[in-house]
Amino acid sequence: MLIAVTIAPVAAACDAAQLPLSGNVAVPSCVTQAPTDTCVFAGKALYDYIQAIPDDDSVLTIVLQSSPWRLYDAQMRILTLDDLVASIQPKLGGGVQRVELIGSWTATAPTAGTASLAERLSQALDGFPVRGEDGFLWLAEDGTRRTTRQAFTVRASSGAYFIPKGADVLAALATGWPAEVQEHIPADNHALQLSAAIGWDAFFLCPDKALERFEFSAAQGNPIAAYNAAVMRIERGGAGDRSAALALLGQAAALGDAPSRTRLAVERARR
Repeated sequence: MLIAVTIAPVAAACDAAQLPLSGNVAVPSCVTQAPTDTCVFAGKALYDYIQAIPDDDSVLTIVLQSSPWRLYDAQMRILTLDDLVASIQPKLGGGVQRVELIGSWTATAPTAGTASLAERLSQALDGFPVRGEDGFLWLAEDGTRRTTRQAFTVRASSGAYFIPKGADVLAALATGWPAEVQEHIPADNHALQLSAAIGWDAFFLCPDKALERFEFSAAQGNPIAAYNAAVMRIERGGAGDRSAALALLGQAAALGDAPSRTRLAVERARR
């Protein structure tokens, strides 16, 4: 069998120049298009491995996809720190001593002089202890985790990410692999288009490319993509970003997306 080795540059021409990236890491993978007795789809493995993370009543554990800049919920919607604070603050009593933000790069500041997502969350929680991860998150079958900081990721082929049964899984790639083959994804496949955009943010560390893909998917009628693009533009705050964000939120709200309707009302009130 001919196996084409692909090398994915993590930080080429992106916003990762100040992140501590170096070297390369090989990702254990299977060259297949369907699960077998020995090969498992990485997305399913990631879900199963998350269930194996040890439970501790003194720790509030939050597992999610992330980049150095932002967090994503289970719907692949950007989860703002305000959203997260509102969700977890009521859970911090009853012996909880810290929050663990289990997502790639949550403990690493994206640029010098800024705070990491874990630090920002701690500040928003009035100093409550929050721990994050200091690189790309990997999960093992028993729920243990580690991180790497590679500048290049090497695997047997591009496209759908399958791992040998029992191998560690690279979390950012488990969701973001469609970014490698985005030109082959149907424009109306909202789920894969969202995954491709998140791949640019969380795996390739290219937020501008992620915004481009979210806006492409938004133009195909994907309300979550429109919401994400709007949030990214609001956070960026450049010329024309606010007006573009309001238009995107209006588009998503018209499609029945409740979070977009709420965010649109909040942004309009800030005028």
